[in-house]
Amino acid sequence: MLVQLATSAGVPSGVISLVHGGPETVNHLCDDPRIKAITFVGSDAAGKHIYDRAGANGKRVQANLGAKNHAILMPDANKEQALNAIAGAAFGAAGQRCMALSVLVTVGKSREWVDELITRARGLRVGNGFEEGVDL
Repeated sequence: MLVQLATSAGVPSGVISLVHGGPETVNHLCDDPRIKAITFVGSDAAGKHIYDRAGANGKRVQANLGAKNHAILMPDANKEQALNAIAGAAFGAAGQRCMALSVLVTVGKSREWVDELITRARGLRVGNGFEEGVDL
């Protein structure tokens, strides 16, 4: 869907490709001389392999290793709703879920809200999940 949206927005055909596959597919992409750059988000082991193999073939590699999910905080967002949602997405279920938020990108003046997010995080009570009032 993201590639379709990019195409609808006017990104020329062939600029973005989304490929699913295993090690054989990865190695093919790293070795194919027609491919000039690779962006990867995922595990450290896979990312290091891609970085090393594609780099050895002269490709530009952008690798965001160990990353999971990103949020972009815009300055026109409802501040309280956004900070509460970000805190819940990052720390809900103690962050132990595949959709846990691990990266926040602030845009413009929303950077000024980070201290309030930190205050929310510091206010979470860590302890035994069977105890009343424990958040994590």
